[in-house]
Amino acid sequence: MQKKHIILALILTVAFAGPLAHAQIRDTDIVLSVTPQYPNPNQNVNATLSSHSINLDKANISWSVNDQETSVGIGKKSFSFRTGEAGTSTVLSVLIDTIDGQSISKTINITPAGVDMLWEAYDAYVPPFYKGKALAPSQGQFKVVAVPNLINQNGKVNMNNLSYIWKKDDKVQSNSSGWGKSSFVFQNSYLDRDNTVEVNVSDISGGTNAFGKITLNTTSPKILFYKNDPQLGVKWETALSNGFTINKDGEILVVEPYFFSPKNINASELTFDWSLNREKISTPSPKNILSIKPEAGQSGSATIKIDINNINTLFQSLSKQIQVSF
Repeated sequence: MQKKHIILALILTVAFAGPLAHAQIRDTDIVLSVTPQYPNPNQNVNATLSSHSINLDKANISWSVNDQETSVGIGKKSFSFRTGEAGTSTVLSVLIDTIDGQSISKTINITPAGVDMLWEAYDAYVPPFYKGKALAPSQGQFKVVAVPNLINQNGKVNMNNLSYIWKKDDKVQSNSSGWGKSSFVFQNSYLDRDNTVEVNVSDISGGTNAFGKITLNTTSPKILFYKNDPQLGVKWETALSNGFTINKDGEILVVEPYFFSPKNINASELTFDWSLNREKISTPSPKNILSIKPEAGQSGSATIKIDINNINTLFQSLSKQIQVSF
């Protein structure tokens, strides 16, 4: 009879304790995330709480910035704030009080840092004294340089003392990533009209991070004709147009293949095919300079045409012609 009482007491104890038991909240049950992941200085940041096991909609949530409570409310799962200057840490804390009386806090330390992304067409031709920027053609090369502004407890970090992880079109470029590798060179594919390049930069401790992103577009090459004046040299300030009159003593015409690659226009893969009134003529030397002189006593007009082609690419091929009179 005594054993029955003991068993009954155990059953009653389990039945009574069951409804009051609550699973203990673990730190991993709640995720605190910020967007962007690596904020720039003086940038607005959105912080968000999420959980698959806790009902945050009924929890009392308190947000604090640098130990100052800034926002509080039931189900307040998101919060926005602004970062400070480069190297100035912002401590974001959130306290979650659940409906069943449990509490958990999450804290994240954010040190903003910026990355300037500079680029150049690494192997595209422009004539001497060109004031603009060389642009990369399809299947041309780009060079991207990351210039980070990272500040830690010792001051501004030397860009050579940082780790760089490069991505092109969401794919990590392992061979170009690593310690001190602040630049990235790649060749555009003829299948891509543009490329997105990203870089993650961090110091040796991994505690200070920065992110940069840039989208690069290719351009179409173009051809322009210029006059080479015997006294003044090539007159790059004025491109020739149809109707240009050839002097009776002759003229020297210069063709400039803007944005073709390689930048060395004497390279063997870059071909120049000249024709006069649809008849092919021998390629001069240099191959972008043509001397032309009308026959004595003759007058009229002629069509001069140039076909330029990079034989190693699919789309770096272009023709240009000009009507001249004499």
